[in-house]
Amino acid sequence: MGLFQALLIIIGLSLDSFVLMMNKGAVVRNLTIRKSLIYTLIFSITDVVAVCIGYGISYFLKGIMSDSFEVSIACLIILSMGIFLITSAYKKTNIVERLDKDFNEKNCFRLALGTSIDTLFLSVGFSFLGISLARGVYLTFIVTFISVLAALRVGYTEGSVYTRAVGMSGGALMIILSLYLYVVKVMLK
Repeated sequence: MGLFQALLIIIGLSLDSFVLMMNKGAVVRNLTIRKSLIYTLIFSITDVVAVCIGYGISYFLKGIMSDSFEVSIACLIILSMGIFLITSAYKKTNIVERLDKDFNEKNCFRLALGTSIDTLFLSVGFSFLGISLARGVYLTFIVTFISVLAALRVGYTEGSVYTRAVGMSGGALMIILSLYLYVVKVMLK
């Protein structure tokens, strides 16, 4: 799998974090640049740890299955996450923006842990697709950092008006790419 496809898949997945942090940005008071950077780093580092754990898990699974089966599992992981993101976004109809006075680094870490579970599974799929750990780590860090930082700013200035559209777009992107990879890597091989 190429760098461009990996980047698009990570962007699709990061839109889940984007939606979550956009909604948080909409309800946080006095979102300074310093707070934004701290929250962004919490998300980015948590995702990088999830990538490392996912690659560690895949290390024990690689070699047990055939290459085409590993690619099929990776495509299934990406497809499942895409479907999950679309259905989650579709269910979010009314987002109530109420001031959250208690949001802090600890709460941000809890949110980051919740979204990093998806990243863990995705990194297992990336390993099966032959993407190196180093590439998975730096792509995840950069995309998550940019996505969360932008989400906080959009949420703080615009509110959470784009929740459904952004979430569904990320899921659709992952579904399309999973089907593309399956056709190219398994069916046409």
